[in-house]
This record gives sequence, C-alpha cells and structure tokens, in this order.
Amino acid sequence: AVVSTQSAITAGIATTDSGLGSDADLGFHAPYTQSLFKNNPSVLYFPSENEKLLKFPRSIQRQLKWKMSNITPNVVKNVIARVGLTPSKKKKEWCGYWGKHMKAVSFRNLLPFHKVNHFPGTFEIGRKDKLWKNLHRSQLKYSKKEYDFIPLTFCLPTEWKTFKRYWDEHGHKSKWIIKPPASARGIGIKVIHKLNQIPKKRSIIIQKYLASPYLINERKFDLRVYVYVSSYDPLRIYVYNNGLVRFATSKYSHSSKSLSNRYAHLTNYSVNKNSDSYIKNEDESSIDSHKWGITSLWRYLEIGGVDVNAIKAKINAIIIKTIITSVATVTSLSKANCTYRHTCHELFGFDIFLDQNLKPWLIEVNISPSLHTSSTLDKHIKYGLVRDVFNTAGYMVPDPNTKSSRPSATDSPKRISTQLNTEQDDISDRLLYFNPGLSLSTDEKFKHSAFAQRCWDANFISTITDRLTPDDARVLMKFEDEVSRSGDLELIFPTESSSKYLKYFAHPNYYDILLLQWRKKYAKDPQKGFTRLQKMAENKFQFQRGGAQNGSTWLRRTTHKPVIKTSTVSMDTKRTNEKPGENTRKPAHFTKKEKSTDCDSALIPLL
Repeated sequence: AVVSTQSAITAGIATTDSGLGSDADLGFHAPYTQSLFKNNPSVLYFPSENEKLLKFPRSIQRQLKWKMSNITPNVVKNVIARVGLTPSKKKKEWCGYWGKHMKAVSFRNLLPFHKVNHFPGTFEIGRKDKLWKNLHRSQLKYSKKEYDFIPLTFCLPTEWKTFKRYWDEHGHKSKWIIKPPASARGIGIKVIHKLNQIPKKRSIIIQKYLASPYLINERKFDLRVYVYVSSYDPLRIYVYNNGLVRFATSKYSHSSKSLSNRYAHLTNYSVNKNSDSYIKNEDESSIDSHKWGITSLWRYLEIGGVDVNAIKAKINAIIIKTIITSVATVTSLSKANCTYRHTCHELFGFDIFLDQNLKPWLIEVNISPSLHTSSTLDKHIKYGLVRDVFNTAGYMVPDPNTKSSRPSATDSPKRISTQLNTEQDDISDRLLYFNPGLSLSTDEKFKHSAFAQRCWDANFISTITDRLTPDDARVLMKFEDEVSRSGDLELIFPTESSSKYLKYFAHPNYYDILLLQWRKKYAKDPQKGFTRLQKMAENKFQFQRGGAQNGSTWLRRTTHKPVIKTSTVSMDTKRTNEKPGENTRKPAHFTKKEKSTDCDSALIPLL
C-alpha cells in the first residue's frame, strides 16, 4: 500500500497541468524525499534558499496545511511556503505547528499526521531553577567532577539559609549573578557583590559569577548552540554546525565599579542591540561586529593554535548529559499524553560560556530559542537551521489516492490506535513506520521486557540485534532515513562513543539499547548493516504484524529470564550479494564494532 501511494505521488508530479514534470531535468528537486529502503513512505522535502522545487499534484497540495501561531517566526513561514504549505483555517487539519510550549494534557489532542515543536516536560531543563535542580541531583548521584560545567547555584528564597551560610564562609568575596527562573532576553538579570542587593521575597536563582572569561577584542562573549532532539525514545540528539557568537559591546572589567554596566557583563543580543556602539553583522563571514557565526569563531581560534575539536567535544558532552537529565520526565509525560511518538520534536538553544582557559560552561537552555532574523548573518544561519530541522523531522506526505487515506480530523487518537490491530491498509503501515512501539505484538513485548530486566548486562544486551522484530526493523530504518536527511545537523547521540553515557540514564530505554548496539555491530562495515535492512525492506518484513526475525518467539521462563524459540530458516541470515538499492544517499555512520557474543545461557534456542 505504501508503494502504491508513492507511485501515485510520483505520477501526479510528472503529470501536473503546469508541466513541471518536464522541468525535472532542469534542476528542479522533487517536493518529497524517498526512504533509503524499499516500500517505506516518503516525507516532505524542504528546499534551500536558491533551490527550485517541483509542485505536488492538487490532490496533495490541498492537504498541505500549517497551524500558525502568533509567534511563528518569519523564517519558519518562508521555509514552509517553499514546499507549498499554507495556513490552515480548520482546527485540526494541519501537519505542522511552531509556537509556544503547551500544557502536557494538550498533547492528547494530537493526531498522527500532526507535528509540534515541543515535547511535554522540557521545562525540566528550560527553566533555570529546574535545570539546576536536575544537574545538581546528577552531581550528587555521580560526582561534581562529571557535572562540573554549571556554576554553583541557589534557588531563593527557599534555599536562603544554605546560601547565607555559604556567603558567610566563602561568597562575600565573590561576584554573583541574579536571574529570574523563567525569563529570557536578559530581563531581570544583574551582577551583584553585596548581600543587600539580593531580593528577599521574589523567586530568583543566584549563581556564582564566572568572572574570568575568555576575551576577544577585550570583550566578553557567549555561544548560542542550536540543539535538535528529534526523539526522546529512542533519544536522538543533533547539533547544528553553525550558531551565533554574541559579544558585549563594552570592554570587560574586573572592577566592582563596572558591575552596573550591563553592556560589559551581559552578552544578550536583546540587551546589547540598544547600545550606541553596537555594530550589526551585514556579512556572514565578518568578524568586525558584535555578532559572529560560530564557524567564524572556530576559524579565529584555530588561527591562534587552539584545539577547537576538543572544545566541541566538551560542549557535546554538556549537551548530552543535560538532556539526559530530562529523559525520565519527558518520556513519562509523553507516554501519558502522546498517542504517537512522531508528533513531537524540539529545537533547543544552549547558551555556552568559555572561561579564560577555554573551558565551556552551561549558562542556560532555551526551549524556544529566538529565530528572528535581524541581520544577514541571522537569515543565513537560521534559514538553513530551520530547513535542516524540518527535513530531519520527517513530515508525512499526504496520500493522494483517497480523502479517507488518513484519519479524519474528528477521530480521536485512541480510536485510531485501536483500529491498527484490524486494519492492514496504507495508513496502518505508515503509522507503524513513523511511530515505534505502536501496536506491539506479544512477541515484541516479551523481547522489550527481557532487555528491560537486564539492561545493565553488557553481554546480554549485545545480543539485541541478533534477532530483529518488525518493530526493530522499522526503528532502525527510520533512524537511518533520518540521519541521511539531516544536512548540517550533526548527530551526537547515539554515536560510536555514546555507550559511556548509558550510565546516566535512570533506566536505559529498549530503543536506546537497540540503536547503540546496532551501531556497534556494524561500525567497521556499515554497508553490511544497510544491506541487511534493505533485504528486510524488499520482503516488507518491517510491516509484518508480530513475530521476530527467524521466526523467533520470546517467552518468559519461570526464572523471569527470556527464552527464544527459533526456527531453522532465517530470511535475514541468508547470504546475499544484492546491492541495497539505487538510492545514492549514504546510510548513517556506525560506531566501532565490538566483538559479537552469542546469546548467553538465558537465551535457549528451542528447535
């Protein structure tokens, strides 16, 4: 059914009344991206600024709707307009939304073809007070050394006694910075050095001021790093290869007399743009202004002999550890309020500070980073960022065959979900592909349970890819498809070094283990893993309902250890010299291959 939909889309584009099909040879790009793997659905393609795009047939075009909000940035409007998405006039008939964070219960109204730019619960790192509490909890559980990237913080007035005790012993000699717990754009922030400057009743956080910054042109600066999370379960984190470097407009001074000069101590653009000395960046490669691109900073530091890759690695570690602190809350709220995993994704803005030793520090995390384009530099960076986020996100292409091909906007998510056990049509296959864990068979549930019980057993979890279920295959194919579309978004989790972060999870999720072990298994020969998935795709294994690869059945033993019943015939273990397909996009890079181990005594093949 997915194949017939794709054929209809392709035929429709080739026969549009405008004759655009004939322009394919003139450099026009199709408005969709095909999967790397046969028989899987396509997703919308968002073009670059100068790229020419073919039009969808009218049967699809009229279904391309976007839910606007009063804060939808112009750059988002520009990107979606290029693919033909228009504002929706109906309450539920839309495929995308970019706006404010919603209450957790509001996510219950999302339908399978909806996609919103937040997950429920990301305030866990988006609020300054919650960010500190989560990271401080990790410091206590693991060590301060492993989470030494955030300044000492107190939440007042609840922690006033603890803070006062620290002040009397150490803090009176230091400078501190006061911030409201949930504000942005530099509102309410000031640097202080006297106890009587601290509000006694108002809720604030107070942090030890990082008084020894790395200076360029005698000015303090910070980095806005754009981080995209396409999924929390399994966790997939990307970092955009460019970002912003924001400078204070006045020269930095250690003197306490200068603390009232916000243009010297704060780097927020919203603050410094009001300075008479602020210089706008009209050339994206310029370093003669108060806002640079991060790539310009890296070049500047490399010329000075700095190991930029080492700084990037430390920043990536900060990002991964910080996001992991929110995983338990976000996944719990998502399971309670989101019927479909594919309906959420989120772009974060991590603000990073470099001290005089070029050590990165986390200042805060923004869950709605500004996408305003006030300069040529902003337009260049943010258009490419939004375009790559949307391409990576994978927006469903509407089915042109029939109006009933996707669920009605009046259907409830619960009703649609219950239909999956009996329907075998196109929408069922597409929902299964885009939403891991939806409508698991008994066999698949037993496998999930087996690895959940022994998630800390390294030898046992290394066997997770030996026998794949249809759901496993869909997760792996969707992952490879996503990475192949990511453009200038660099995947930082999972990668070949991601296993070291598994210990920071309260309890590793099944799909995180699956992706990590898959990448390890095929690290030295990624094409072998790709070919394995392609062989399954050709046989439509990913859309089979129930059962594991090799005909295996996961059974519970009385000892609560899993048992595998295995047939002697395996579609996947047959050797094949077939090429994976004609698609020229490369599959995702895999991690270094670890020596494969056979199933231990807990896995008994019953012939």
